[in-house]
Amino acid sequence: MTINASIATVGQVKFDETGNFGLWQRRVKDLLVQQGLVKALYRKIKKPEKMTDDEWEELDMKAVSTIRLLLVDEVMYDVMEENSTAGIWLNLEKRYMSKSLTNKLHLKQKLYGLKMTEGADLRQHINTFKQIISDMLRIDIKFENEDKAMMLLTSLPASYEHLVTTLLYGK
Repeated sequence: MTINASIATVGQVKFDETGNFGLWQRRVKDLLVQQGLVKALYRKIKKPEKMTDDEWEELDMKAVSTIRLLLVDEVMYDVMEENSTAGIWLNLEKRYMSKSLTNKLHLKQKLYGLKMTEGADLRQHINTFKQIISDMLRIDIKFENEDKAMMLLTSLPASYEHLVTTLLYGK
């Protein structure tokens, strides 16, 4: 399977700074696994002992090009000078998965302010909730399952009151 065919099967999702970086990152890792290039990520800068320098350089260049093909131009400019898979990956993580106080507060504000509007799609609301929780886990903010359940239930509109009551107090 060619890289372009694999990218098409992934949905050709290019990261554009507005999407979910963690989800994009997972898809790119999966694509690198399919292409046999994931060693470039997991081995970071160090080449596996069984590989020649030329084989390692080729593998790393293929992984670099795969990642770059999945970035929009504006994001690509930020990592264009990076020449290794590990360098690009770390640069992107630093930019989009920062563990800074500002980012933590922003995610907490998104979570605590999440409210489903009346008549909105419940599945989409749950997906948004899971995305925020996933983003928080990536920067080491963890919640107990009970707390996550309570936050989700309290984010539902009044039309779900009977369901919430049943789940909270039902037997």
